[in-house]
Amino acid sequence: MKTTTCISLVLLLTLIWNSGCNRPASEGPAINDLFGVFEVIDSLQLTNVSPDFSSGQSVGFSCKFSKPVEWNLLIRGLESGSRKTFEAFSSELFSEQIVWYGNCDDVPFFLEETCEVKLSVEGEEEEYVATLQVEGVKTYSGIEVANFDAGLPDGALVWYQDGGNMTFELAQENALQGNQCFKMGGRVNWDWSLGYIDIPIDLSDVNASAEDFFLNVGVFGGVDGEFATDQYVNILLSESDAPFNDNVNNNAADIFGTGSEVYKHQIRPVDWEGWRYFAIPYSEFEVKSEGGNNVREPSEIRGIRLGLQACPFNSGNCPDNGNIEAQADVDYIMFTEELPLLEQE
Repeated sequence: MKTTTCISLVLLLTLIWNSGCNRPASEGPAINDLFGVFEVIDSLQLTNVSPDFSSGQSVGFSCKFSKPVEWNLLIRGLESGSRKTFEAFSSELFSEQIVWYGNCDDVPFFLEETCEVKLSVEGEEEEYVATLQVEGVKTYSGIEVANFDAGLPDGALVWYQDGGNMTFELAQENALQGNQCFKMGGRVNWDWSLGYIDIPIDLSDVNASAEDFFLNVGVFGGVDGEFATDQYVNILLSESDAPFNDNVNNNAADIFGTGSEVYKHQIRPVDWEGWRYFAIPYSEFEVKSEGGNNVREPSEIRGIRLGLQACPFNSGNCPDNGNIEAQADVDYIMFTEELPLLEQE
């Protein structure tokens, strides 16, 4: 009896021992990850402190902590105010993974300037700072529609109402990129449309789908904080195979008329100060005129119209617009394939 009891006890202890040995090494966060003291093991390092992004150079960032943390890396242009951020939860930044190619989160674009690099960790007061000097700005690739530095694009047509203080023209002040932008503004109390610019385009060599083809455009919302009610930029893309403009006395392209295959998108409302940059997939454009097969084909686009519209005072809907001028300038208009312009590496 005693022998049987001893054997049973040995078997029980063996099972308990084996059970303990077969447990996973970890069933949750390591104790150090939860309660360990935070320390910087390897300080913030940059692979390049004077990058020339125009020649394809880049900057990698590295740093190592004693435990995984929520961190944020901010690059800020001291002259332009442009910003680029990286963030993650990890114990280490690897220079092969955290790489800056000179792009920005939003406009303005970076200049040839000194930039401050600041690494911060959630829950920690100390920030880790470095500087770098941009020797050459990033060159973005794409199909340029207009940057206005050399004037209006060839064949462009400008039309606007006979309203108050109309400014549908090139302007040097507040350009997003380069030296000039196209200024759209004025006051029209009797009609939604203030004016527009029509630009001919040939995209016959494009092979991208509508989902992978992006219109990138900068829109300026003003500087004084006073905005016309429901002002917006109306964008039309035409796939008409008709001549761009058959009527030489008309300052509006014929390819946007009734019966043409036209698609539209509205940036609405324009109610912010300064520049914002938008990337709109062609697939998000709505049908405006059912003059074709209603299949969005980037290679068939033959023209773009960018217009300014706002709620008219005399409509009875917008009494506050009686003495307010609408404004929404545009600049740096580009088509890109696969990615929005600001996401390019």
